Amino acid sequence: MWLQWVMLAVVIAMVLLGSIVFAAPSSNGTICLIVVVGILLLGRHLHQVALQQTEPINTLLSVIYFAIPHLEWYDVRDLIVYGHSVVPWVDCALATLYAAAYTGFFLFAAWLVFRRKTLTV
Repeated sequence: MWLQWVMLAVVIAMVLLGSIVFAAPSSNGTICLIVVVGILLLGRHLHQVALQQTEPINTLLSVIYFAIPHLEWYDVRDLIVYGHSVVPWVDCALATLYAAAYTGFFLFAAWLVFRRKTLTV
């Protein structure tokens, strides 16, 4: 359950950054939903696809693969359903640090973008 909350922190920080960048809440919600679903469904396979491509596309897809937050690491429902062993505490701690780094990055980026905006009354 802890890993689900940590993943939610990354998604909330990403949506907060999107709410400052995009003008309408509908566009922010749509874009963030597409990005999160894309990461969850295709993120783990992106590097395998990149290895089969020619050179300029290979490098671009590899950069994207290593730059996105891997939210699929936090989805351990299959491990629970199929009776696998519990995730070790060391792995949970490393995943928490990974998520904290991405959450901090998105919040820092949101702060930088918000700082540059002019506030009108």
